[in-house]
Amino acid sequence: MSRLAFTRFNLVDGCGSSTPDMTVLVQDGQIERVGPSDQVEFDRPSYDEIKGEGFWLLPGLINCHDHLMDKSLGRRQGSEGAWRHDFSGRPPGFQALECAKNAVVELSQGVTTIRDLAGPNMADQRNPGYTNVDLRDAIAAGMPGPRILACRLAVTMTGGHGYPWFAIREADGPDEVRKAVREQLKGGADFIKIMSSGGFSHYPHEDPEATQFTVDELRAAAEEAHRQGRLITTHAIADQGARNAIEAGIDTIEHGFLLTEETVDRMAAQGTTFVPTVRVMVRMQAGKGPLAEFTRTVVPSHVRAVRQAMAAGIPIGAGTDSRAFMVDELEALVSVYHFSPMEALVAATGSAARICGLQQVGTVEAGKLADLLIVGTDPLKGIREGLQDVRAVYKEGLPQSLAAEAIEAG
Repeated sequence: MSRLAFTRFNLVDGCGSSTPDMTVLVQDGQIERVGPSDQVEFDRPSYDEIKGEGFWLLPGLINCHDHLMDKSLGRRQGSEGAWRHDFSGRPPGFQALECAKNAVVELSQGVTTIRDLAGPNMADQRNPGYTNVDLRDAIAAGMPGPRILACRLAVTMTGGHGYPWFAIREADGPDEVRKAVREQLKGGADFIKIMSSGGFSHYPHEDPEATQFTVDELRAAAEEAHRQGRLITTHAIADQGARNAIEAGIDTIEHGFLLTEETVDRMAAQGTTFVPTVRVMVRMQAGKGPLAEFTRTVVPSHVRAVRQAMAAGIPIGAGTDSRAFMVDELEALVSVYHFSPMEALVAATGSAARICGLQQVGTVEAGKLADLLIVGTDPLKGIREGLQDVRAVYKEGLPQSLAAEAIEAG
């Protein structure tokens, strides 16, 4: 039996509260009690005590939108598209190890759960190889890394977003889309990802404002996913693509860069959740060329849409998308999208867990799994300073080793 006592910590609980001098008791990977230190009694010889005076205890972070094969974490950062070109010819074994390395880097920075939305150079309908399901299963079997929620292949229309470089399954018509969803679930997918609009990957040759899939096709995907007890999320840059997805009953909008006020109202009425992936917008607008110019025209309206969603009570989750750390995403939420540090942390913990359909993580509460992060600087006074001062990471009550180079890479 493993017992841990985290005593006298400043607790940021993932629910929106921060309380000093709190103690958290953990038994066999599960939180058994949380309370003020002077009220929590325990048999000290039976517990390994982690003393927390001057430190902050948080839930493990949840990255709601990740592409572990498209990160370049701890490496040089190239231009848009250069990273994919660099690895497009690498053998599957090399690429799989790159994914595994990125997963360890994120774990060392406090991310204990990743929702991976597939990526370039993984297996797809044309090429055998590995998928994010394989990475999930390897970590579950004992390889170091965060727990992974995997979508397997993303469903797109013929020639739609993701073709030809992404891990996709092309499908057309409601029946074929339904079959494609069934194939992903047969292959072990935890959730379904579907494309409802174009994207930025090959801008200006790909139109991000173009809608992809009809409402009937999207509805077939949502019905099948829900029938089998799975959530479904959609890549939606275009406002109309998002509206189609909302009407079809899809659970989450990813990106939503062109959302209008009316569409956000529809999300609130429908109960649709939102992962706005804000860091990618901040990064793209700082570049050069047509994509940067287009992005600079979009960011102000995206900020307004995200703020409107917050005000409407729509659950918002933090997700890095490609080539970013969680600290970058949360800093962008605070500095550009006007979140408080606490709101940003909730987006990466409690709210993120809700979006991902996870009941056992995301907050520091009795009965939850002991996914915990210790930092040495107050993240509520400086989100970047706090999250770059990682002192320990626990996943289900087990301490995870911290790679110094991974921490420094942030």
